[in-house]
Formats: sequence, C-alpha cells, structure tokens
Amino acid sequence: MTNRADFSTDSYANAGSAGGGNAERFDRLVRMIESLAGLPDAATAGSAACALLAAEFADSGVCVVARPVPPLTGAETVLADYPYGIGLADMPGGESITIPVDLGNVTAGRSVSAALLAWRSPGDRRFTAAETELLTAIGPHLRTLVVRLLDVAGGGKRNALDPETGLWPLPSFLAQADRRFDRLDIEERVGTMFAIGWVKSGGATGSEASSAVIRESAETLRDMLRPSDLIGRIGPTRLAAWCDGVDHLIAAERGDRIVARLDAMLAGTGRHAAIGIASRWARSGDDPATVLANARAGLEQARLTSAATGRPVVRIWQSEIS
Repeated sequence: MTNRADFSTDSYANAGSAGGGNAERFDRLVRMIESLAGLPDAATAGSAACALLAAEFADSGVCVVARPVPPLTGAETVLADYPYGIGLADMPGGESITIPVDLGNVTAGRSVSAALLAWRSPGDRRFTAAETELLTAIGPHLRTLVVRLLDVAGGGKRNALDPETGLWPLPSFLAQADRRFDRLDIEERVGTMFAIGWVKSGGATGSEASSAVIRESAETLRDMLRPSDLIGRIGPTRLAAWCDGVDHLIAAERGDRIVARLDAMLAGTGRHAAIGIASRWARSGDDPATVLANARAGLEQARLTSAATGRPVVRIWQSEIS
C-alpha cells in the first residue's frame, strides 16, 4: 500500500484553508457531516458520513479508525466504513491517505487516537493534490461524530452482508471461500475466481462505477451465476465471485457473457466492464487471498486493454513459468 502521507491538520485553522475551488465543496461537506453527527444512531451516522465522502471522492473507500496511543499497542478498530465491512482489507497494494482526527480532551483517560482513511483499490488512479487538501481540511470536523462512535464501539453486532448490495464484504468473502477450498481439496475438484471491475475510456470523467451500477451489477451476477456460487464486494468499485467446479475454459465463456451484460448497462457512458479470471486446482495449496490476488492481476490487465481499445475485456491470469 502506498500511503501518500500522514497529514497534520494544524495548518487548517479555518474553512478558507480548503482553498480555491475546494472551498464550496468543503462548506457543503462540513454542513452535511455535522448534520449526520446529530442522527440518533451513531453507527448509522458513521456509515452515512463515510458513504458521503466516498461519493465525493470518486472510486474511493473511506473508513474511520481508532488506534491505541503509544506506548500502548494493539490493532486498529474500524468505527465506520464504506463500502461496509471492508475496513482496511482492500488497502494493500493501493494508495491511501491518513488524516488524524483531533479529539481534543473529550476522550481523556481512554488512551485512544482516531483517523480518517481514504483509499483507492490497486490499479486505480491516485489522489490529486486538491483531493488530499480537501480531505485534510475535513478531518477536524469529524470530532463530534468520532467521539460518538467511540462511545458505541463494540456495543452492537455488525451486519454480515454489505447492506448496499447484499453481498459478502471482502473479509467474509475470503472466509467463505476458504471453507469451499477445503471441500474441493477433498473432492479433488477445480474452482475459479472472477474479479470484476470497470474502466473509463474515451475521455470519460467521474467515477468508474456509481453506486447504482454496483447495485445493478450485483443483481446481474445473482441472475447469471448459480445459487451455490459465492459473490462478494471486494472494493469500492470491485466485485468478485467464486465458482466451485468451474475450470478456466468454462470460466472464460461465463466471463464473456457476464462482461457483455454488465457493459450493456454502461452504453454511451465511455465506461466499460472488465473481468479477471484465476482458477485453482485441487491441492494446489493456494489460499483464497492468493487466488483473488491472481484474479485481480488478470483484472488489471483487462482494464488496461479495455482503456486502450474502448471495449469490454476478459483476461485469464496465468502464472509465470520459469
């Protein structure tokens, strides 16, 4: 993961520091975040704030985390995130921005700090200087919301599925796939992973795939795949599917049908769907994270070709043979 910077908020003493064309966006976002912070349910408020920021910074994931203050040690706790349930899991290999949230003295005695993290998946475009500046300016205005999230952290049971799509989030998707792998090894059967994404071409602006496209694509996958197949949301604009008993040849045929159907939704937008495919043979020893990484590598190859040719592309990942 390329972490662009750990930005200090000290230089952002007022709203004007957001600067230039960002000032109007800054004022609007701060008003909305402060309004969300007053919602009765803190967890709903946190999720909504992360979704708001993710929508503003196209193709991004956003989460708010709590961290032990040194010399204490321990893992980061995700207080709220969008896409739901992915937290920090999609950041490795991509780019992230970390903005500390100054809690002042309102958490005295808790020995905890907090931060806003924004990221884009591996292969996606980088954050611009203007986006970085705007996110940095927003950080201090999350204090009220973060304090409320700290008060309820660990107090409620999180949903198993992403509420926006009804799909497994990345950590749960990998855990479910791991159970499949054990059985397939015993049965000596193959299986295949699909990694699904989008790309802009022909000068298209904006996000690669809107929330509406992601939701419709999730429904399309449910319609085209078998009920027994496993489908997950693995990033802000990334979906995945694991199919038991499907080899790379059958997967390529399925991939062509799926990518054509997904691409039809984007007609006239300058965007195209792309799919990477990676098969796993019984007793290969590959775990779900490895197979998914291979499929995502195939996806990035497909996205590069799609951007250059202006058409949907499917790529089968192949290991390098020495």
